[in-house]
Amino acid sequence: MKTVVSVQEISELDIKPHDALSEWRALVRDEITRRWKDRSSWVRVKCPTCKPQSEVPAFDHCGIPYVECKTCGSLYAPSRPTEDELWGWYRESSPARYWRKRLLPASSTARLEKVIRPRADWVLDGVAEYLPSARRLVDISTYGRGLIDIVAEENRDLIELIAAGVTADLEIGATSRVKVRPARIAELPALGPADVILAVDALDRAVDVYSLVEAIRDSLGPGGVLFATAPVASGFEIQTLWGESPTIIPPDKLNLLSIACLQQLFSKPAWEILELSTPGMFDVETVYRAILAHPDAPWPRVIRALVERTDAAGRTQLVELLQSRRLTSFARLVARKRI
Repeated sequence: MKTVVSVQEISELDIKPHDALSEWRALVRDEITRRWKDRSSWVRVKCPTCKPQSEVPAFDHCGIPYVECKTCGSLYAPSRPTEDELWGWYRESSPARYWRKRLLPASSTARLEKVIRPRADWVLDGVAEYLPSARRLVDISTYGRGLIDIVAEENRDLIELIAAGVTADLEIGATSRVKVRPARIAELPALGPADVILAVDALDRAVDVYSLVEAIRDSLGPGGVLFATAPVASGFEIQTLWGESPTIIPPDKLNLLSIACLQQLFSKPAWEILELSTPGMFDVETVYRAILAHPDAPWPRVIRALVERTDAAGRTQLVELLQSRRLTSFARLVARKRI
């Protein structure tokens, strides 16, 4: 299993204009309060790999309670909107429209250079290494059109590409290379068999992670490969800031699995993990900013020593150490279907 260090992986939140991002966060809080005042239709989920008896209360974010699985260390919202309600959020809500119409255009150049292009290189290189015979690709990523378009342009051996994310038809229409078919979890297998599935920002906002992973497996042909990214609860920033983390924003982050949970979800005999890395770059910087913003908070002495009372070079070395031990809060996974 490969572990990659120092890839300069950047999240969507890291490149958005600060003022516009603050406005979006306010819209999220207001929309959750308004849209989901009545939660009688919400569904209950458990950790995708452990028994429900293992969960303990963690914190609330935007009025949504989170629990921690004491067995694997994952964080998740045990009560959440149905899949139809989540689709309504990403397609129709005020914060979703604001994200599409304001935040994405405002950061389009930086997003292409710092987020989409590196991920496209990761996928293109991975396909060349693990499945050079690939012909069919399905992308279930959220706001993933930029990624699939680059892959379609630069790998001409792929003869059928389908954009199947929840907002796929709200981005760019179909082209001669890319078909557009937004699909719910139960509908994914009908799009297969695929050689490659892309799932960027999909696991964290799935109504049921286990069902999504099973649907992905059913959608892949024998030996098919999944490329996925996900925030992880076992990372340094999440573990340090916990309920005060600025990166946990529902319903985008309903599921923050741990590395241990990902390893169980994609274990043999059904799967073979080809790469599992945490190449996130900003865990230490996010914690450092939090300490500067709240210098009188009761920060653990070891956190002050590692983050505050060192120089920029020391913080960079800490990032590299965390990456090497899969301890940043952003994971990258490549897994092959075995059976």
